[in-house]
Amino acid sequence: MQALSIVHECTSARIARKPSRLVGFMAALMREIEIRRALREVSTLDDAMLHDIGISPGGIEEAVRCGRG
Repeated sequence: MQALSIVHECTSARIARKPSRLVGFMAALMREIEIRRALREVSTLDDAMLHDIGISPGGIEEAVRCGRG
């Protein structure tokens, strides 16, 4: 019984490494999806609205990705 638990612990330790890369990839993918969604939304605003929130039309992507600073 003890040997079985050791194998289980070793197996779970090996499996734990792979999801961290997968989790990191999925987190980056979800962040990019959210950024692109925000870009589409902000791109629909007219110049006056962009000016009101302090963003120039050429600076939309930088503002969405990095914040207005």
